[in-house]
Amino acid sequence: MKNNIDINEIMKIEQMPIVFEQLEKIGALIEESTKDLDKLECTEENKQEVKKRRTEINNTLKVLEDRRKEIKNSLLEPYNTFNEKYENECKTKLENASELLKTKIDVIENQQLAEKENELREFAEQHIKVNNLEKYIKFEDIGLNITLSASIKSLKEQILEFINKVIEDIKLIELEEYKDEIMYEYLESLNFADAKVKVYCRHQAIDKYKEVQQEIEESNKEFEEVVEKVQEVIAPKEIIQDDEIITVQFTITDTKEKIIKLRDYLKENEIHYE
Repeated sequence: MKNNIDINEIMKIEQMPIVFEQLEKIGALIEESTKDLDKLECTEENKQEVKKRRTEINNTLKVLEDRRKEIKNSLLEPYNTFNEKYENECKTKLENASELLKTKIDVIENQQLAEKENELREFAEQHIKVNNLEKYIKFEDIGLNITLSASIKSLKEQILEFINKVIEDIKLIELEEYKDEIMYEYLESLNFADAKVKVYCRHQAIDKYKEVQQEIEESNKEFEEVVEKVQEVIAPKEIIQDDEIITVQFTITDTKEKIIKLRDYLKENEIHYE
């Protein structure tokens, strides 16, 4: 910064040698008074004495902890005052100055980015038009990551690479059996492989459905033919009253599935058979 401000000299923290010296003395006294604890055995005879010593140690610790908290509070109070003064006099002013400059820089950089984007858009739209791709793609489809650090040359190379890929994809689509459907899907994703897979999977599903439907129709047709044959066999040669009981014998040769269908038909229509 200007004006040769020595921040280290201004924000200087004084040490507390006296307090540290006192702590070292207390620490030495604690070591001296507790050095025999490792060898001290606790028995039934001296248990109360051991408890008494532990109580003395805990009381000493409590006194020191209470004093530590008092010292902490006395240290925090001036720090909090200092911190508030620092926030108002230094940090906030520097942050505001930095934000002001950032706003000015953003104005210039946004203008630079806009100029770069306009140049690239014009370049891309020119090549799209020359290759008759207006109905397929637009500038936004290219998905350029336009930054200040990216060179115009590299971004234009990406545009040409994208356009060439689209041209090749369209040529491949024209060779496909379901080219119209693939083109429709391609325009959604601009991914030839995905579009082709989607369309062919759809047609496989449709073909499978048609096969199943055809099998059902053929099965129904065969069943109807069996019924017709049965009706021909049991058809009366002479006029018979509807409620007259007749007996007809015949042999059926066919698959088990069709025989079962015939049996079900006889049951449904309450036709007696043996």
